This record gives sequence, C-alpha cells and structure tokens, in this order.
Amino acid sequence: MESDLQYMTRALEIAEWGSGATRPNPLVGAVLVKQGKIIGEGYHQAYGGPHAEIYALREAGVEAEGSTLYVTLEPCSHHGKTPPCAEAIAKANVKKVVCAISDPNPLVQGKGLAYLQEQGIETSCGLSAEQARKQNEIFLHFITTKTPFVLLKTAMSLDGKIATKTGESRWITSGQSRSYVHRLRNRYAAIMVGIGTVLADDPVLTTRMEGRNGHNPLRIVMDSRARTPLNSRLIRTIDEAPVMIVTSEKALP
Repeated sequence: MESDLQYMTRALEIAEWGSGATRPNPLVGAVLVKQGKIIGEGYHQAYGGPHAEIYALREAGVEAEGSTLYVTLEPCSHHGKTPPCAEAIAKANVKKVVCAISDPNPLVQGKGLAYLQEQGIETSCGLSAEQARKQNEIFLHFITTKTPFVLLKTAMSLDGKIATKTGESRWITSGQSRSYVHRLRNRYAAIMVGIGTVLADDPVLTTRMEGRNGHNPLRIVMDSRARTPLNSRLIRTIDEAPVMIVTSEKALP
C-alpha cells in the first residue's frame, strides 16, 4: 500500500540521522503507526546506545499496543550491549512489524522475525529493501564478508588529470563536491592518502560539516620512507583525530 511505503520511507529518512555515530553498527530507523497516525519515531543514535525500536516505543508509550512498526532492519533478538528489541516489541503488544531487510548478522539472521511470529505478531519483510541495502551497504558488506567496505574517491579534470602541469590541485572540485566529501568522511571509519598528498597539500582530513558536528575518521598515511613532517597539519591536529602512518623497512636509517 502507498501508506506503507510512506512510513518506511520516513523510517529510512530518520535512520540517516545516526550517520557516523553508529559504526560498526548499522543505521536503523523505526516508525510506529496506529490508525493512520504516527505515534512514535526513533533511530539508532550511537553505538552501544538504545536501538531505533526502543526510542519509537518510548515515544509511543501505552499507545504502542495494537500498532504497526515500520523498521529498516530486522529487530534484534539477542542480548548484546542492549536487551533484545524483539522482546520489547512483543511486551508492548505491537500488532504488526514491517521490516525492510533481514539482518545477516549470525546472531539475528531471521531469529528476530521468528520470535515475533511466535508471539503472535504479524510480520513482513522486503518493503523498500533496495533502499535499505544501499543505506547500510557498509555494514552489510562487512558482516557478510568480514572484509572492509572500501570507497575510492578521486577528483580529476575533464581530461583525466588530478592536477595542473605545475602540480597544483586545489581546487579541481566544486564547493558542492567538497561538501559531499565531508559527508563521506563522517560516514566512513577511516580515510587513507599517500605521502605525496601529505607533502603537496598538507591536508587535515577531518570532518567539517555545516550546521552539525561530524565524526572524524582514522587518518591513514601510506608513507614507506617515514617522510610525514612533524609540523604537518595531520600531526598538529592529532588530538582531534588519530593518525596511523604506515611505513616500511625503507624508513630505517
């Protein structure tokens, strides 16, 4: 139904509010609906904190009984840093749960939906699945492959160059694309550059977002000869975000 899609779209929208704060956990949004009215909303705000469903249930209070929960990821069914969301949903007497995708985490992987069904709660899964998978592509890739999700970002001119013939590279990109880069830094756990970039641009590589505080990634420099200047902006801002300098035997005297 169109209304179902509307509520799941809202859940996906508010899930984004946790971007950068939940890693390595996924982004999750939840919306509780009763008689065509949203009675509670929530999103996973920070790693180790309450999940989206709990915030939505708290906002709805006793009105949660008989409601429908729209959630972007299958509710958890195990004790981790927080109690199982599936148990809280059942205790609140929610009537139906609609989730976008199941959770591939072996600790969940269908167990959350199975528990809800055992408690007499109607469930369905698959609404807006493509959007939900895209939103959590980092989490889904890692949890299923145990390897990092890597994004290559590069800026180049129309003729395929990353700098002018004199070596200048600031700025090839527009203000809009540079703003997008900071949103990427906020979402990803680490950012990697080569020593050439450090020596040429003296970058900071922290997250600077207009109107909100961002989360700084781990800053990694591939520096085989240990040439990173001690007075570089990376080193001078080490209190703001950690720096990892990867060297080799070539760095030995």
